Amino acid sequence: MKLPLLSLAALGLALGVFAPHSHAAGFDCAKATTLVEKTVCATPSLSARDDEMSRQYQALKHLQVFRLLQSHWLKNTRNNCPDTDCLESVYRAQVKMLTLLPIPPEPAPEALRPLAPGGAYLVYDPDDWQNFTLATFNSMLPQGDQQIVDAQVIAGVLHVVLFVGRYQQGRPAYVGTLYEYADDQPGLHPIAQDIAFAGWANPGANDQGPRYAGIADGLFYYREQQAGGLQQSMVYRLGSRSAPHSTQQVFQVGSNTLMHARARVEQDLNRDSSELSLTYDRANAGSYSENITEHNQPDAGWAIVNPTWSTTRPVLYFDNEGPRACIWRVDIRGKELSKIVVEHDAMSARPVDIHGREAVVYLQGNQLKFAINPDD
Repeated sequence: MKLPLLSLAALGLALGVFAPHSHAAGFDCAKATTLVEKTVCATPSLSARDDEMSRQYQALKHLQVFRLLQSHWLKNTRNNCPDTDCLESVYRAQVKMLTLLPIPPEPAPEALRPLAPGGAYLVYDPDDWQNFTLATFNSMLPQGDQQIVDAQVIAGVLHVVLFVGRYQQGRPAYVGTLYEYADDQPGLHPIAQDIAFAGWANPGANDQGPRYAGIADGLFYYREQQAGGLQQSMVYRLGSRSAPHSTQQVFQVGSNTLMHARARVEQDLNRDSSELSLTYDRANAGSYSENITEHNQPDAGWAIVNPTWSTTRPVLYFDNEGPRACIWRVDIRGKELSKIVVEHDAMSARPVDIHGREAVVYLQGNQLKFAINPDD
């Protein structure tokens, strides 16, 4: 029989009759001190769930993302439960969070269609995206002089490359430092310092244009501007903490509005970033396009920056610099526009899949952060 947590004041006197190891929780029941821990040990179903959760976590605890998720869950979710029903529910949710999920299948082309004329995206602020700080860098630069260059999960490990520097007027480059964050290694590693970094065709623009720096096959490629306007292609092996070296391989891909696109961003954001429209290959009610922000205008309009497509989902993310400044998510299948990071100085969002879950890494001030969707 489950023992309700509300009766633990009386239960504390009776716990001595239970053998501490009679139920195999994921922690040592002989060392249980809190009412929650004692309830887990005294309730067979909770002990079994705790053991299952601990097995899942042991395989992931070398990664900082999951250490942060687990610590937050213990302190702010599990330890605030008032009864066993709550504990059963939160344990089920955390086991699900730690379980590897398959990436959802690509939707059929006919599933991606524009809104019917007169339709509008549903706008809401979800309150369940958890966000955490991964690393902090020293910077007194204005917002916008820090950028996430690329982010990928490789063999289960999140790798993020970011650049902290200042744009040099008259030169197609930033001058500063490239850093790597690897989730299985603490802190930020400087890949290259005091370099003229040429990562985009239009640095500083709302749509930065073709990208000249990025991750491919576990390697990070970038271009470094030399004297006389020449550029040298460089390569760094992610996670190696070794010096980058020159290469004859040249990295160049489309802009973030073109890479992995499920629909085409219709307007030139560098000329007008006050709206976001998409054009589709298939019609719906005689229309091939939709204006996502048309019926959802804040008082002073939008200021949309650098929309970026998910590599795996029909989802577009963008930073907004207007009155609704934050990071927004556009679900083009569900026709939903949602604010997933509410802080106004959040920027430079890059989508990743962490353990099969939808997530973004982004910058906020001088911090590298991530936010994850728990209900994926």
